[in-house]
Amino acid sequence: MGRGRLDIARGKALPGVACLPLLALILLAASGRANAQMQDPSPWSTCAAPDSLTRALERIARRVGGEIGIAAIHLESGMTASVNGDRRFPMASVSKVPMALEFLRRVDAGEVSMDERLVLPITEFRPGNSPLASWSGGRPVTVTVDSLFRLMIKVSDNTATDAILGMAGGPERVTNRLRELGIEDMDVDRSEARTFADLVGIPDTVPESELYRYNHFRMRDALPDSVRQAARIAYGSDPRDTATPEATARLMAELWRGAGLTRESRDLLIETLQASRSGPRRLRGHLPSGTPVAHKTGTMAAAVNDVGIITLPDGAGHLAVAVYVNTLHRTTYRRERTIAQASRALYDYFRAADAVTGPMASACRPPARYPATPAGR
Repeated sequence: MGRGRLDIARGKALPGVACLPLLALILLAASGRANAQMQDPSPWSTCAAPDSLTRALERIARRVGGEIGIAAIHLESGMTASVNGDRRFPMASVSKVPMALEFLRRVDAGEVSMDERLVLPITEFRPGNSPLASWSGGRPVTVTVDSLFRLMIKVSDNTATDAILGMAGGPERVTNRLRELGIEDMDVDRSEARTFADLVGIPDTVPESELYRYNHFRMRDALPDSVRQAARIAYGSDPRDTATPEATARLMAELWRGAGLTRESRDLLIETLQASRSGPRRLRGHLPSGTPVAHKTGTMAAAVNDVGIITLPDGAGHLAVAVYVNTLHRTTYRRERTIAQASRALYDYFRAADAVTGPMASACRPPARYPATPAGR
């Protein structure tokens, strides 16, 4: 893609920038300000949707025993809806969205090149879902950074995710970026390697360098079933790598308005999220065929999640939606159907013209953001 250049092998920026004349530097800075959003987030002034919508969402939530959190923001009006929206849930692969934001910020800053080709040895392969590792035949693979990014978002590849997370500066840096964006109730704490080790009960004394895919399987299989089952249950109450639905919906809203990225990076992320075909029975499950949904699923142990941005028909705007389900007492089918039902209830309410132009909506004042449609769509 040819954006910001970095010699990753040496970790040094390419020369030449320091030689620019002063006028060129001034023009370059002005261009950057025009192309990127301000780093200081504008506060959302929101108003709540009517109680009738909340009651409908509560009825849906009861179908999985209340282990569900729902939050939505109508991006054009700022109107919100929430059920258990301030409650923490395990993110699972939803955490790849904030990882992507900090990674792309570094691309915009010229610290990472999307064109760079990397060699990933088998010690970088991760357990869980990883088509990249599966395709490798047990041998090192050469792949571009751009391909790693797309694999992380489109197919939730865990090997690609840990590579991108490393280029983003690690979990702490990703969480710090969330705070800079004004997102408080969302934390990224672990790599995929460490998360999957915790999920099966591998002791945290094992260094991360030994948690690669094939060694993970050997250590996992040596553990008693009781240890593995206890670890799986514990994942649902682990405070690490959790978020509230309201914080997640806010993050998706910030992404829509730019999240401090260049227009090119913002559009790349939204278009890659739209290209994801995971979880077809979740947010998209009960929506009319062809409804654009830019989303990221998350699935691990008790957690079945989907978060994204739904484009409403007939110019009714866009919805930032987050639905988290966390229970081992319902089938995956039931959990996914509940997400689909919540998504459809929100879609039906907000697509109605009076929901976004009536007197309640007129009191809402959402912050400035990019135009509603990404470039080229």
